[in-house]
Amino acid sequence: MKKTLVILAILFLFTAALVSAMGSEKRYLVKSNNGLLKASTNVMHEFNNGFSAELTQGKKKALEALGVELEEIPLYQVLAKPVCGDGICQGKESRTCPADCSSTPDPEEPRTCIPEMQIPYGIQMVNGGQGGLGVKVAVLDTGVNINHLDLEVKLCMDATKRGIKSGCNDEVGHGTHVSGTIAANGGSDGLGIFGVAPAADLWNIKVCSAAGCWSDDIAAAIRYTTDQGTNIISMSLGGDTESSLVRDAIDYAVSKDVLVVAATGNDGPELGSIDYPGANANVVAVAAVDWNANIAPWSSRGINDNDFVVEEREVELAAPGVSVLSTASNGCYAVMSGTSMATPHVAGLAAKLWQGSAASTRAYLQTLALDIDALGDDPASGFGLPIAP
Repeated sequence: MKKTLVILAILFLFTAALVSAMGSEKRYLVKSNNGLLKASTNVMHEFNNGFSAELTQGKKKALEALGVELEEIPLYQVLAKPVCGDGICQGKESRTCPADCSSTPDPEEPRTCIPEMQIPYGIQMVNGGQGGLGVKVAVLDTGVNINHLDLEVKLCMDATKRGIKSGCNDEVGHGTHVSGTIAANGGSDGLGIFGVAPAADLWNIKVCSAAGCWSDDIAAAIRYTTDQGTNIISMSLGGDTESSLVRDAIDYAVSKDVLVVAATGNDGPELGSIDYPGANANVVAVAAVDWNANIAPWSSRGINDNDFVVEEREVELAAPGVSVLSTASNGCYAVMSGTSMATPHVAGLAAKLWQGSAASTRAYLQTLALDIDALGDDPASGFGLPIAP
């Protein structure tokens, strides 16, 4: 009898979907592990408490009518504000882009562009540019240009195509930029740009497109990289709403000794404007400062709590995030601003200074932080700017 009811429910679900052609699909966590239900739905990822899927309004209503619990999945955004290198020649890029601002250099061919400076100001501020050997850093972002001369990508996967697939092509450029700040190695000719920890193992999992970053893709990528043995996860993305899937995945990663670093967001200067997942107390939330170590006005703030204990919705550290030069998806270099750009400075520094465990490394970064506000543990910059000894 129970199986018959399930089959009837599936038929009802299909009927509802057919009569509801209006409106675009949204993504939901379907809190059921029923095999027939999965078979009737375009499953994106499977989790312990259900699966994620894109549902029309008709399917959503049909499932709710059947008593199936649904949770809408938030769509996050990458947290950068492009300044240069967005694919449009603007007359000031002759030293950082090829003439047409579009060609991708063949790794077998001679270099077609060089950076304005090999060690950008942000790398200098945190005293990076070397180290990180053997430490695995997983960048969850828009992908990466694996042919960039200054990047050696050790893992390239895609979480946006139902499950975790091979490939991490970066159509946006954000992920390539973030990756360079962490682990650009100057290229085999030594003429390229350097990141904070050039010797680190760079992993890239594509979780974002130009439209944004679905939280279930992010959660699946967190779990996947954790199971693969990453040490650090870097996420330059976020949104106003906490995702239960991402929260649970972060808890899982932390339980497996993974250090999770994420951007605070670009919604400042109001108190409490910090984004998730950076607002999660288990995450190192990174704000943005400029070359003078002044907090960027648009950098999201945490809550006003001055107890030197990292809690929910608090900023932990600050790092360079204004006009940051790094690798671009066209194979050359670009300048971008945002807490997206600040986050990889801290992720790279964690790789450079890895203390043997996530907790010890996090605590060490806090002790190295230069207080850039008289308030100490303040809502704008947290403990301050960490600088390697």
